[in-house]
Amino acid sequence: MKVFLSIIMLASLAYSLGCDNKQGIKIGDNPPEISGEDMHGKLVNLSQFKGKVVVLYFWKSSCCGDILKMLQPFQSESKDKGLAVVAVNVGDSKAAVESYAKDYSLTFSMLRDEDSKIFRKYNLFGFPTIFILDKNGIVREKIQGDITIEKLEKLVVKQFKKPKSYGD
Repeated sequence: MKVFLSIIMLASLAYSLGCDNKQGIKIGDNPPEISGEDMHGKLVNLSQFKGKVVVLYFWKSSCCGDILKMLQPFQSESKDKGLAVVAVNVGDSKAAVESYAKDYSLTFSMLRDEDSKIFRKYNLFGFPTIFILDKNGIVREKIQGDITIEKLEKLVVKQFKKPKSYGD
């Protein structure tokens, strides 16, 4: 029994150490640059949104579109306050993403990551994964998995209240 427990403890330790190494982007990090053409053919760079609070939303149409479509009214109401939403679709075709955007009248920046390069660059492992960046482009929140639109809005609004420059 002691040998079995020792093996379980060692396996747990090895697993947790491995997870730490694969954690990817963390709160306080400056995320990697994202650059690509959005659904309207406009070049979008993450760095162009400095000075704004950014919701960076990684999604797939098979699982995560509900919150994304609920973000549209919030983004429309908060655009003048300095909110930008960048939705990065991973793995779906251009036609599927365009159809989704059109069906739900989504006006924010939508990028496709058909070959999962951005997904791998951010070392992500599930959907949705949402980052909230402050006005300096620093990750202030990281949400993995489901979240209510109300909670997401509260996390974003919290960033509007912070001064433009502040420490971690």
